[in-house]
Amino acid sequence: MKAFKFGVFVSLLAILLTAFTASAAPKKILFFTKSSGFEHSVISWKQGRPSFAEKILLDLGAKNGWEFTFSKDGSKFSPEYLSQFDAVFFYTTGDLCSEGTDKQPPMTPAGKQALFDYVRGGKGFIGTHAASDTFHTGNESKKGPDRYLNHGTNADPYCCFLGGEFIIHGAQQVATNRVVDPSFPGFENVGDSFAFQEEWYSLKDFAPDDHCLTVIDAPHMKGLMYERPPYPNTWARREGKGRVWYTALGHREDVWTNPTFQQILVGGIKWALGEVSADVTPNIQTAAPGAYTNPLYPEPKSKSAAAGLNTLTAQEKADGWKLLWNGRNTDGWRSAKAEEFPKAGWTIHDGVLTVDAGWTNGEAEAQSGGDIITRQRYANFELVADFKCSYGCNSGIKIFVQPNISPIDKVTGKPTAKGSAIGMEFQILDDAHHPDAKLGRDGDRTIGSLYDLFAAPKDKKVMPLGEWNHARILSQGKHVEFWLNGEKTVAIERGSPEFRAAVAASKFKNIPDFGEWADGHILLQEHGSEASFRNVKIRELPAN
Repeated sequence: MKAFKFGVFVSLLAILLTAFTASAAPKKILFFTKSSGFEHSVISWKQGRPSFAEKILLDLGAKNGWEFTFSKDGSKFSPEYLSQFDAVFFYTTGDLCSEGTDKQPPMTPAGKQALFDYVRGGKGFIGTHAASDTFHTGNESKKGPDRYLNHGTNADPYCCFLGGEFIIHGAQQVATNRVVDPSFPGFENVGDSFAFQEEWYSLKDFAPDDHCLTVIDAPHMKGLMYERPPYPNTWARREGKGRVWYTALGHREDVWTNPTFQQILVGGIKWALGEVSADVTPNIQTAAPGAYTNPLYPEPKSKSAAAGLNTLTAQEKADGWKLLWNGRNTDGWRSAKAEEFPKAGWTIHDGVLTVDAGWTNGEAEAQSGGDIITRQRYANFELVADFKCSYGCNSGIKIFVQPNISPIDKVTGKPTAKGSAIGMEFQILDDAHHPDAKLGRDGDRTIGSLYDLFAAPKDKKVMPLGEWNHARILSQGKHVEFWLNGEKTVAIERGSPEFRAAVAASKFKNIPDFGEWADGHILLQEHGSEASFRNVKIRELPAN
């Protein structure tokens, strides 16, 4: 009898241990980041694994019992491959059935169908940010009203599966998101609304069975693409027996580290994995009744907005002025590190040249981003340009640029291929929100300063974020002046004792003859944040 009881005890213990081991086994998630279109910096492997987003996910996985697999290889998609995962997580762009930008192996049509079948069979799908810019049927660069059409059930099957589709995005800005369902996992402590700086997508083709979780306050945002009623930007829906969860958040690194975003993301992953339950009754008609009203095609407004930009008056022509940028194409400009103009990272729209956010200070050469320079070199000139800062902006206009001189690595003290090209920089900065404004010596990294050398006055005139500032740079002989919005901010003599003392105390101290070259290119800087330029004009001057 005792032996029998002991045997029963052992059997029960074995059952309990087996059950405990099964319950403790980590859920497995495939984080798939193939970029057949634009590759976002937060998921780039340019400096080896893991990417910025992957580091965040590894930390969240350790805290929540999830095991992540990171991949950009679309050729692996098959029923057998997907069966090892409890959920698939997309941060992707473009037609994943083509090799595209990142040259990673594409999906096959059968692999794409395998994903749909996998989820419909009871598994989970999570998508962040550019997951809606994947297989989409519109084209943000396409001319004509088709770029804004709702395609409904005629949209790509992936867009129908996801529950919405990317149209276009505008300038990064702070926008308010209203929480629709505070009881959904991840939203319990978020409150009625939240707001932070982000690249906000304008979206379309919402599935009628979407359960909206947040709705963005589009009417109070800046940009033609947001001239529409409020629309969803985070939602959940059922796909067969499976679960689909998407948020348009996730462009910026500081969004990935934001506690609110992480809380929302963790809740979405838990729901997609089936670890928690939630009511996902369709609510789009009540939560966002104007969601299917897309922005009007902006070409008529755009033409009037661009009228008069990047032109020369008869007097300017008589005075010797020329357009340094013509407002239409890339003529006269190239990459600072290649003979061609970057293939991505810069956009031209409505007579405005914009460096996109997300490129990291010359470290994205493989993606063809980075600084741009004039093909011609200049010595004596007067240069003017309008520029506009985004939130937290860091950019600049450099003169006497020497693209063949390498920057000095601040850690090793040796020349490096990374970093912005060397030259004298008219600093463009959001002084209120970028930490560089508090670095350097007495403000010599603030807007209108000669970067890291001579500070602009503290009481300088700066336009509010989103409005245009005006820069003027005068270089004649050894004399250089910087002007900001009609006020002189810097005046120096290159090669003077004062100038050389400033160089010796700066980050350029190991650059031979810094700032004393006979001539150089003019550069517009890419520094990982959005900045815009227009009306860039120059006239050459005599040496004296």
